[in-house]
Amino acid sequence: MAAENIAGPARYFERALAVAAAACKRPEATVKRINLGGGKHGIVHFSDCTLEKLLFPAVGHQELPEPKAEADFKILAWDSVHSGIPMWSPPWTTGDYLARGEIAGYNDGRFRAVFQLGSGVFSFYDSHRRIGLWWARDFVQLPLYEKAAPFLLLFHWFHALGGDDSVLLHAAAVGTEDRGGVLLAGRGGSGKSTTALASLLVSRWRYVADDYCVVRAAETSPTVHSLYCSAKIDAKMLGGFANLCRGACSFGGRRDPEGKMVLNLHGSLPERLKRELPLRAILLPRIPKEKNGEASGRRFKPVGSGAAVRALAPSTLFQLPGAGHNNFRMITALANRLPCFQFELDSELSGVSQSLRHFLEQLPSQ
Repeated sequence: MAAENIAGPARYFERALAVAAAACKRPEATVKRINLGGGKHGIVHFSDCTLEKLLFPAVGHQELPEPKAEADFKILAWDSVHSGIPMWSPPWTTGDYLARGEIAGYNDGRFRAVFQLGSGVFSFYDSHRRIGLWWARDFVQLPLYEKAAPFLLLFHWFHALGGDDSVLLHAAAVGTEDRGGVLLAGRGGSGKSTTALASLLVSRWRYVADDYCVVRAAETSPTVHSLYCSAKIDAKMLGGFANLCRGACSFGGRRDPEGKMVLNLHGSLPERLKRELPLRAILLPRIPKEKNGEASGRRFKPVGSGAAVRALAPSTLFQLPGAGHNNFRMITALANRLPCFQFELDSELSGVSQSLRHFLEQLPSQ
């Protein structure tokens, strides 16, 4: 079929959907159902069980055992090498790729299309039917980060274009059953992942996310929803989490290009994971350059909502193509609704959870 005959997002999506459906109807194909939060659920079709074993563990804690007739969101995932079903030749040229892999002319009010050069993954989404397509030429070549956070853009578009009050954020979240949770925001290296992992050192704490999560900014009480059960530990911090690393499952036992170990917490610490928590505050972690001897009660400095927006919005909007004004509006509304604080991390990891516990206990009841 000539490329020009399938030009445009609507026609190309139909062709791509047809080959995806064929790949996911093979005898080797599998199906998984997952919780999306807010009473919604999704269904993921894999072209074979090997692809499922590569991608599904990162969302395994969201698996729903009971089948349901209608899904709020559907993903079809396949590769060409192992399924034997090729993707249609793209009707665009290399000159149509934008800075973040977005394809000029194929991102409009209904469709989103991104080809990520680093991973070789093509993500295509129809917001009207809430169907996402995930394709790679050969899943053997997938980088570790794709296995630790699969379908990230598809999840992002489902929430960003869904018309409800949910938004996918580049942020971490932890909390306790009795006091609720806190959202940890900041650019890479600010300490949000360190804070999230430090919570796993104390049994009362629950882990929601260390990199990406979904926030529902309801008028009554905002909530944070877990997306992945993966956790990244920087090579420099491995010593502080030695016991955690020894007892945790990893994704392939390898490190990503940045030297981080990626752990599968659902496989090793399922009781410590929490799908959802009510949000009490937004914290902006900060790693002090020098130990200053401040008491833990003084480690939390109130900041304006603008500081929280600056910590959340740039990294979220830059990392997730297709995030627009609606996402920024929800981030701003969330920052205006919750108290915001700068959190200076303790020099000892064991003190992080103690400081957070004291902080939560001092927050006014909602």
